[in-house]
Amino acid sequence: MASLLALAGLLLAAALFTRFPVLFLASYLIIALLALAHIWVWLIQRGLHVHREVTPRIFHNETATVTIRIRNHSLLPIPWLSVREGLPIRIATHDALRRVVRIGPRKSTDITYTLTGSARGYHRLGPLEVRFGDVFGISSRDLIIDTAEFVIAYPEIVPIESFHIESNTPFGDMRSHQRIYEDPLRVVGSRDYQPGDSERLINWKATAAAGRLLVRTLEPAVSHEVQIFLDLNPESYSRQWKDPASEMSVTVATSLASFMLQNRQAVGIVANGLDPIYLHGDRVASQAEARRRMGKALPHIPVGRGRSHLMSCLDLLARVELLAGETPSKLVTTASQNLAWGTTSIVITGLRSDDLFAALTAQRKLGHRVIAIFTDASAANLSVSAARAAGLGAFAVTSKEHMRVWRDDRTSV
Repeated sequence: MASLLALAGLLLAAALFTRFPVLFLASYLIIALLALAHIWVWLIQRGLHVHREVTPRIFHNETATVTIRIRNHSLLPIPWLSVREGLPIRIATHDALRRVVRIGPRKSTDITYTLTGSARGYHRLGPLEVRFGDVFGISSRDLIIDTAEFVIAYPEIVPIESFHIESNTPFGDMRSHQRIYEDPLRVVGSRDYQPGDSERLINWKATAAAGRLLVRTLEPAVSHEVQIFLDLNPESYSRQWKDPASEMSVTVATSLASFMLQNRQAVGIVANGLDPIYLHGDRVASQAEARRRMGKALPHIPVGRGRSHLMSCLDLLARVELLAGETPSKLVTTASQNLAWGTTSIVITGLRSDDLFAALTAQRKLGHRVIAIFTDASAANLSVSAARAAGLGAFAVTSKEHMRVWRDDRTSV
């Protein structure tokens, strides 16, 4: 474009000096061509509309389709339009999508691509860069669309068949194999009266029909609130196992929360990691900046039940990332202040620490049931031994296969 302007200027200067009509005509044609190209691109830009449509959530290993819709509302065609979309590399096969299209007047076109939920996370799309120009290739415009649009890829849910925790109350939502308490609302039959049976359990209708005293048989049950503490402090994991062990911690938390909520248990989750929601779509350059933006906030989902509550838990567990600063012992102490008596606290971390054991022992003295789960393969078994020596329930889960311990009815803790 600059060279054409220079050429038009030279031709016009030469025409003024020599008075040759041909030079005047050539300079006027070049100027008209430049003006036409600019007007063409200006009109295209006024009538161009570009937006992105995306499925906001993906379950593990499922796919989501992203569609870039480009509409040309002007009466002029768009001879060429190039699109470059930055892709989240963890769930895409390439770092960027590149396409070149032609769009007629008052026409539209769609560009689609797919993302696979192979890695959990809060994945940002874009920026979307659009470049278009006139048919002569003289003038062009660049548009950059960098709105904060995200795709949430849920963590993997490993099926769990059994994870029984003794109840502190006689009313329950979940059947138990241990007769710690019997739920008076769960009647499974009748039996003969025995000395010591409560009179309130006598089934008077069955007694009248049978001609002898019969009492109701009740089903044992468990009912409690469960608080899951997810430790995402990098210092809680060994250097060589930090990434796989922390991801395993998230998988364990997701699987346990899903199992308990599907069995009508009340579950809450709190973590000491980074939740990008607190960054409001901004990009941060360092962990220190992320820690400053998070402040003292702890990403959490209050104790609750139901399908919608499960989806909220999955959203949080998909988003949270490693973040230095908050120790697991402080996480337990801070987030346990408003827990109801008898709540079960499940702490999922990488390695043991004396401060953590002290915090868990204090919670047990306050009437909470405490379970520690260690996921760092470098010393998970040693951590379990130390926790059990301190009187705490503990498991070592360093791979998905290790979750088979919860597929055995003998895992009540």
